[in-house]
Amino acid sequence: MKKFLVCLLSVIMVFSLVACGGEEQNGSGSAQQTQEGGKPAQQGGATGNELAGVQLEVAVNYTGDSLTAFQQICSNFESKYGATIVIDNYGSDYSSTMINRMAANNLPDVFVTAGWSLRRYKSVSLDLSDQEYCKDYDESALGVIQDDDGKIYVNMISNGVNGNVVNLAVCEAAGVDPFAITTWDEFLDACAKIKAAGFTPIASNPDAGLTANLAGTFLTYEGEVADVGEQLKNGTWDWAEYIYLLKFYQKALMSEYFFKDARSINTNDMYERMAAGQAAFIISENTASIATLYSLNPKGNFTFAPFPASKAGGEEAVVSGEGDAFSIWKDSGNIEAAKIFLNFLATPEITLKLLDATSRVSCQKTVMAIDETPGTKALAAMKEKYAGHNIGYHNVWDREYLPSGMWAYMGTAANKLFADYTDSGLNKVIEFLKDGYDNVYTGE
Repeated sequence: MKKFLVCLLSVIMVFSLVACGGEEQNGSGSAQQTQEGGKPAQQGGATGNELAGVQLEVAVNYTGDSLTAFQQICSNFESKYGATIVIDNYGSDYSSTMINRMAANNLPDVFVTAGWSLRRYKSVSLDLSDQEYCKDYDESALGVIQDDDGKIYVNMISNGVNGNVVNLAVCEAAGVDPFAITTWDEFLDACAKIKAAGFTPIASNPDAGLTANLAGTFLTYEGEVADVGEQLKNGTWDWAEYIYLLKFYQKALMSEYFFKDARSINTNDMYERMAAGQAAFIISENTASIATLYSLNPKGNFTFAPFPASKAGGEEAVVSGEGDAFSIWKDSGNIEAAKIFLNFLATPEITLKLLDATSRVSCQKTVMAIDETPGTKALAAMKEKYAGHNIGYHNVWDREYLPSGMWAYMGTAANKLFADYTDSGLNKVIEFLKDGYDNVYTGE
């Protein structure tokens, strides 16, 4: 009898401990911000739903309103599924931190790819090609994230789309049809008409985008004046053909198609002048800027156009970067929960919340059909206007063709170009970029 009572008491104690532990786990959970090193700042409980007790570590590079919106989305996921989301927010240190974590084979369950789902993270990412959202991608997204074998390693719910932003009212006043422009020579001819009508043709200031984003329309895309893509990728290119792009800028600068103080104006100045009707184009610009232009001038008329080709018959280009894009670590211990999380992010109502915070463009057809943000509407209008054109959708040029670390060189090169666009100055820009390319390529 004594032995029986002891055993009975032991069983009762075990059940009591389990019950206490369960109560502690089933407290209300919320998205957690982590401390350095990816460790949770505090442990949160689950709600007892299908993923109760699961903790997902998610690495992002969000700031400001975007981070706030993402934290709220994660809280909504926790409430619905009972999981705990631990957010690693690495901000401006994201790239270097993730490279270090890759080297240590210690990646988060889910992570933002920041433009590198194929070139950097493919080997450590789960193939997501069988997920439903991969069947819903717009062609502007597939050109960025689909591998040569058709595989997709990322859930990309938004796009960073680059091309030329157009002030239609200025073009109309100058007698220019921007939708008839197919080559950069035709673009320069249009600039001449716009200048003659009393406007500044181009509002852009010198930044890395000018020397990188449209380079493919001279150097690597279908039917352009040069085809050096393979040389670029294997590190053997000598940058000689880059002169084609620089000569285009030389003509525009010598013809005074930019503002005279282009080197000193900041991005806000550029938008304000464009919105005020002082200029016709911002070249190498993201569709997100269209929302800014309309906020400055609600009565304005702004749209988006692809980069023209370098010669007749060449490919006009829309250059896209991975916007809000997430991969799953292939060695995660929570793969099924991570898949549920990515599918949650891909639901239209959740996607729209993040798009509203980031001002990026939809890239899933289901969402594009209901997204009323200016950038997405402008992209849809471009597809309609340019339906008969030879449009190519490509990854951001430097991410596809240059080694990591070249972006800073491209920005310095743009400033050097605007400071000295003589033939000698162009050659110095090429020498500078070649040296940077060799240094970075060797160091990779």
